[in-house]
Amino acid sequence: MARIYVTDTGGLDFTVGVDHLSAAGHEVTVLELTDSADVVEQAADADALLVSFLPIDTTVIAALPNLRAIATTTVGLDQIDLAAARDAGIDVRPLPNLASEEVATHALAGILALLRELGAGQQATAGWDFRAIPAPPRISELTLALYGMGRIAQALVERARPLFGRIVGFDPHLPAEQWPAGVDRVDDPAALFAVADVLSLHTPATPETRHAVDARTIELLPPGAIVVNVARGEVVDHVALLAAVDSGRLRGAFLDVLDPEPPSPDDPILHHPRVIVTPHAAFYSTTTARSYVLAAAQNAADALGVAAAR
Repeated sequence: MARIYVTDTGGLDFTVGVDHLSAAGHEVTVLELTDSADVVEQAADADALLVSFLPIDTTVIAALPNLRAIATTTVGLDQIDLAAARDAGIDVRPLPNLASEEVATHALAGILALLRELGAGQQATAGWDFRAIPAPPRISELTLALYGMGRIAQALVERARPLFGRIVGFDPHLPAEQWPAGVDRVDDPAALFAVADVLSLHTPATPETRHAVDARTIELLPPGAIVVNVARGEVVDHVALLAAVDSGRLRGAFLDVLDPEPPSPDDPILHHPRVIVTPHAAFYSTTTARSYVLAAAQNAADALGVAAAR
């Protein structure tokens, strides 16, 4: 029997995961921690951790002598000190991308809401005058630009291809043989930004991508462009983004991720009339609410099994 602790649920119902692991003979405790230091106090005997967003740093890892596995309910591993885990011989397992369909559809929903001025349209119903709405562009005359061409971006391409006049992408890591048909490849981010009527971000957070969208790169975008981020909040400089929306340089923005999360309730980005924000919900559906938990639980069990076999 292994002792498995859920450090934080990320808003998901872990019942199905607890039942799955309990049926396999493991002892599971669900916590809802907001401070990494509490892991040391409340999960000191952990053989495995199931983590959503709580940072697991080198201090936590060093303080859990029995820890053999960390499974996350996230695709990215930004919250885990991977070097410390590797040095400690801990098996770290993220989720496979189970929500490409949901995230791509969420991104497209935001794109269409901004381009078709749905927020302004709703406000205009008070006077029932379409002239109060900024005239939307014709979408078939626009270029959709994708910064990152992984599975989510490619799922977005499938949905957006019939709508846009052109789709371009940048991804220095995707081999040519995997490049999707109908997407023009550019090898320079500046070239991507220069044609992006819609800039959709699909890149992990790395030192190279932090604030990839900032005051300098926003100036490269065509006037009236929109920015969509369903990737990681750190990719966008939100101060520069709001300034560009305020000035009219950008038509608007759609953000499912922020930096930090959760934001302060008085963060101006939450209250701007031309910025749509959702609470890191792009992955969410009736299907993924269950599959994320089950997959994370199974990852923890598999990692423990491998560790026991050594």
